Amino acid sequence: MDEYKFELEEDGGCLVAAFTGQISTHCYTEFRDDYNEIRRRLSLADSQRLIIDLTETTFFGSLFIGIILKLSVTVGLQNGRFALCGLSDQLNDLMKKLMLLERNSDAGSYLKHYQTRNEAISDLTLLDA
Repeated sequence: MDEYKFELEEDGGCLVAAFTGQISTHCYTEFRDDYNEIRRRLSLADSQRLIIDLTETTFFGSLFIGIILKLSVTVGLQNGRFALCGLSDQLNDLMKKLMLLERNSDAGSYLKHYQTRNEAISDLTLLDA
């Protein structure tokens, strides 16, 4: 089993939450604490730009999907920007099957996914320029 790790940093004017390993019920307590830290940092941030970096994530379950949706709504209600980056092909397919990823540029209610963190930062900060 891949070990769960979490890192939260500011990068290019965005708050970036990077997850590593498997995100499932075995790490619920840690994950809950990390979610609360993301919410706390968002409340202190000057701008509401949040990127969830899943480049090193090998698995996530329904708990994580629910949190992703909750965070995207929270950021959206504050007129912020939210994006995912680094989904593996398998996790990308899962999110598409659940109809959660953006299908085209007019589908504002879907989650945006970028291949890399730099692409996400560039697009999210460009939208505010």
